[in-house]
Amino acid sequence: CNGVSRGPKMNDSEYARLPADLLARLLSDAPAAATRVRELLEPALRQRAALRGAAEELDIIRQRVPAVATTICAVDGGFAVERTIAVDMVMSVAVGVEGHIPAGTNSPWNDNQHDAFHTVLLHNEDNERLARGTMLTQELGIIADAPQDVRIYDGSHLTPVIQLNSAMSSRSREVNDAFTEHALQKGLLESFTAFVGNPQIIAMPKYDSSAQLSDTLSAHLDQNIPGDDRYIAGLILRGGEYTEPKQVTGPHWRELHFTGAPGTSANRSGLATAMNAAAQPLREYKLYYCYWKPHDESPAYRIEMKPELAASAHSLAVVFDALLFQMAPPFVREPYPQYLADVMAKSVSLGLGAMQAAAHLQLTKISQDIASQLIHSYRTEGM
Repeated sequence: CNGVSRGPKMNDSEYARLPADLLARLLSDAPAAATRVRELLEPALRQRAALRGAAEELDIIRQRVPAVATTICAVDGGFAVERTIAVDMVMSVAVGVEGHIPAGTNSPWNDNQHDAFHTVLLHNEDNERLARGTMLTQELGIIADAPQDVRIYDGSHLTPVIQLNSAMSSRSREVNDAFTEHALQKGLLESFTAFVGNPQIIAMPKYDSSAQLSDTLSAHLDQNIPGDDRYIAGLILRGGEYTEPKQVTGPHWRELHFTGAPGTSANRSGLATAMNAAAQPLREYKLYYCYWKPHDESPAYRIEMKPELAASAHSLAVVFDALLFQMAPPFVREPYPQYLADVMAKSVSLGLGAMQAAAHLQLTKISQDIASQLIHSYRTEGM
């Protein structure tokens, strides 16, 4: 998921620059930063051959079996909160983008899919929770209804639970009411259930801090080799290879939950209780992951998948070929529909800026005093 921060309504170079002496000081620290990067990454690089050997001894590496590419799409979202002098303008969007269609295959979608939410609220620190929650609700609605054989969620399966629970547990009555109404209207329970259980839906987080693979290989070599799993996988895998799918582990999965604050709409409607039950498969670790490297020159990608997909080498091969068909290195280093959905979602601030300008124009015809409260902003905030 994405958010955008928008500053003053003018080109940055016309507004402000870093002081020259501050910039010079930052640049003078570049050698130290480079040294630190080398200290962090070089140990694994030096042990690349040994790590590869350990992975082979542990039978971790698998070779992709060629299959036939199929239809694929990706979904991403963005949000923004414009904090004006008197009110907050909240907007969230979600976009679904279909990938390139293999020859002889018909497009399930006639165009890109999208959804949007916007409202105006009095200042409240929980307004961002509403923006995040409505964004996730829209993302899940699009991906659950998508007709493609492979559907990419841009992020981890952890993300929707954390962000939706944040909105659902808000003690702000206005925020909780607005989120619950939106969630019930959009069928959040049904789409979240599909997200958790449908093997056609995979998740591809860009950021990955897990170190299970790294720890396993370090223990086998009896050496401490720092590095997260995606970095290590990128070193040891060759083009077309992937790591054996493993079940997710760790307390953070077991602790996933939905809690509606007492007396709130999320609690009274039963939505929190139902969503909590729907998340049970994730708490029971009914989710697998692997790292896949499409080309020798490409990074490794983390793919989270349902047990049914992890258990079928043929189904995995179909997913890999669908993803491979969307790769356009070196300029786009992720599946094309995932890249395009991300770019589109980041444009949410443009939509919010347009709405603010249009609202201000209308208000100038009604009340100049109120209009002046809307046009002066602090800063658009997002994730």
